[in-house]
Amino acid sequence: MKLKELQEKRGSLMKQVREILDFVGTQQRSLTADEETKIRAMEVDIDGLTASIDAEVRQMQREGAARSTPVLSAGEQRDVNTFDFNKVLNHLYRSAKGGATVIDGIEAEMIREGETEARSAGISAGGILLPRLLVRRENRDMTVSGTTSTTGDQGGMTVQVEKRGLLDDFFNSSVMRLAGATVLEGLTGNLDLPRIVAGTAAAGKAENGTSDEVSPTTAMLQLTPKRLPAYIDISERLLLQSSVAIETILRGHLATQMGATQEAAFFHGGGTNEANGIAGTSGIGSVAGGTNGLAPSLANLIALETAVDTSNALLGNLAYVSNGQIRGKLKGTPKVSSTDSRMLLDSDGLVNGYTPYFTNAVSRTLTKGSSSVASAIFFGNFADYVVGYWGGVSLEMVRDKTNAITGIYSLVASTYYDGGVVRPKSFAAQLDALGA
Repeated sequence: MKLKELQEKRGSLMKQVREILDFVGTQQRSLTADEETKIRAMEVDIDGLTASIDAEVRQMQREGAARSTPVLSAGEQRDVNTFDFNKVLNHLYRSAKGGATVIDGIEAEMIREGETEARSAGISAGGILLPRLLVRRENRDMTVSGTTSTTGDQGGMTVQVEKRGLLDDFFNSSVMRLAGATVLEGLTGNLDLPRIVAGTAAAGKAENGTSDEVSPTTAMLQLTPKRLPAYIDISERLLLQSSVAIETILRGHLATQMGATQEAAFFHGGGTNEANGIAGTSGIGSVAGGTNGLAPSLANLIALETAVDTSNALLGNLAYVSNGQIRGKLKGTPKVSSTDSRMLLDSDGLVNGYTPYFTNAVSRTLTKGSSSVASAIFFGNFADYVVGYWGGVSLEMVRDKTNAITGIYSLVASTYYDGGVVRPKSFAAQLDALGA
């Protein structure tokens, strides 16, 4: 039975229960034996349908439903809300000290599920494995900085803890997500995505004319699990503090590190131990500003859009993406002439009619001629950028001699991801825009 049918059937039963209770209430009497039996039978059916709905939703997620903001089932959300990360952290801490330790309850169940996910995905990792559902899905529209400095303008540093979980989704604050990238979760093994690079157009013929062969040129985008690790040093004193204090630090620091690294790869990654970035993808449209770079102009923006339109790809989740320096330049650059009060980034927040997104993960240190401070501007249908995730998160608590002397443990978190462009013609880039 399909998910919608399950939900409709459960809704119908719940409505019948309410109608019986309302009817009894209007008569100001107690339930009869028959009414009570009927309600109990329907409640059993409702519980069964709820379990089936939870299972169906989980299966959809494991099959890699393409959702940028996956929704947890009611049962999974309860698991996330009751999961105590401090319990897991203390288990790792005691294990690192060589002590005997056992973990039980919902935390043990999550670890088993994480191990199952990892095996299915072909991932082998040390430490404790936690499932993907514990990387919580919350819609926080933040900009991820390209730096991993602890003093940078990292969006993740300002995350407020609202309820228990593990970490904000590393992809959650991503501009790539906001722009509409396709996300596949619960992947197993390598993922091959065939794509048509070019094709021969059909031609009109006379009634008995011989038809032409249409032979498309195909290529393959292969996504493979790339390990993305990050670590945070934790003092023994902090390990004795409340779970909220620990979680605040972990979520802010690890999510920022992983998110910033991942986001930069989506745009500039080379595909070796990281995602395949848009900038280096063969076949995307290219717009040049000047020999040594040039400030972005309306002509450049139109050229980016035209490069995508020429390939009949001007559709879908069309948007511009660049960095904060280019945002400032667009806000101060007249659209047509120096006397024009309209800027390239207009008062409605649009760039030539399309929504722009800005992140410091987009480089501002590209080289063009004598310039080494050029920025990238991307335009295209971001639904044709695919992000994949394998399994959840592995956690290890490690300590060397230096850390032991200073009373420090290093918590290492690793996740496995990849990304790439499935249709290069959907994108165009200017890689020599000057914003300063």
